[in-house]
Amino acid sequence: MVNERYNPSKPVQVDPKTGKPLASTPRAASPTVPDAENAGNSGFFGSFFAAKNKKKAAAMEAPPPTLKASGTLSERENIEVEVIKLLISSYYNIVKRTMIDMVPKAVMLNLVQFTKDEMQRELLENMYRTDTLDDLLKESDFTIRRRKECQQMVESLSKASEIVSQVQ
Repeated sequence: MVNERYNPSKPVQVDPKTGKPLASTPRAASPTVPDAENAGNSGFFGSFFAAKNKKKAAAMEAPPPTLKASGTLSERENIEVEVIKLLISSYYNIVKRTMIDMVPKAVMLNLVQFTKDEMQRELLENMYRTDTLDDLLKESDFTIRRRKECQQMVESLSKASEIVSQVQ
């Protein structure tokens, strides 16, 4: 862009029939005929290695901001152009709606992933604290009482089973 301002390029001549740019320079010399530029690169391996005085490749020109047809279009071509414009704008609107729908989904996904990771980290951190570990592993009074009742019931039932087996 800066280079274009300081060294403006020459206008490119356009073929009126095809609309393609015309080559303003004559054809390059045959690669088999050595010239002054390629004197250092002569031989079979000359093209494989970079030359020290090699010129930089010219940058391509930027396309024009708007393209205009060189000739007039028929009615059918105008209709086709309008249909293509409508299809492109419709496609653009579909993509725009899709992107609008995807943004909140992506935000929610990131929030859920972050929350899941942070919750797991914090839960593990709280669970493995040594001062609370004993409290977490301690049985409730109800469970202790119920276990004692069940053990007494098992003992009573085993004594009853022995008595029944002796009677028979």
